[in-house]
Amino acid sequence: MPSKFPALLFCVFLLNACADMAASPAPATQSRPPQARIPYPEPDMQAQIHKLGIQTARLEQQIESLQTRVRQLERRPAARTAARSGSGAAAPADSARPVAGGYDHALRQYRSGNYAAAIALLRGADSGGNGSDDAREQMYLLLQSHQRMGNCESVINIGNRFAKRFRNNPQASEALFGVGSCQYRMQQQDIARDTWRKLIQTYPDSPAAKRAYAELKKR
Repeated sequence: MPSKFPALLFCVFLLNACADMAASPAPATQSRPPQARIPYPEPDMQAQIHKLGIQTARLEQQIESLQTRVRQLERRPAARTAARSGSGAAAPADSARPVAGGYDHALRQYRSGNYAAAIALLRGADSGGNGSDDAREQMYLLLQSHQRMGNCESVINIGNRFAKRFRNNPQASEALFGVGSCQYRMQQQDIARDTWRKLIQTYPDSPAAKRAYAELKKR
């Protein structure tokens, strides 16, 4: 018995030590609970579609511009050869034409209903440029795109400018009718009536004048 007593005492001490370790709280090593993620407002789906449409249209325009540049570079050796030979051959018919890629892309976007992309592609066309037919078409398409978007301030500014710049073109009467419609929508009824009267007086035989006359009778 005397020889077993130290062994028993050591076992009791060891058990007490284990119990103390089990009862003692574990060190605070647990990670903090994940913080709640702050929700951010998701962009409107229609806005995303418009943005993607604008980006696609711009990329298409860049591609077409690069293709046009490549065609111009390919034609240079032939032009130099013709000049050296003194043949006096005329240059290709399309070499003197301005590049109309921006208008073509904008027209496709307009016809597909992506008016915001058309407006982005026609940026800078609101002054009528050099007054050429291409500049007129771009300006009028820009005006139509703003009409579809309901941008009345832009319609009034561009429409009045178009009617002055291209007064002899049949589209001028349509531009004035759109100006009057936007003025009436913006609570400028008296100004709108004056615009429609001016339209009737300047372009009496136009379809736009007939519609303006009908609007005046209703109001």
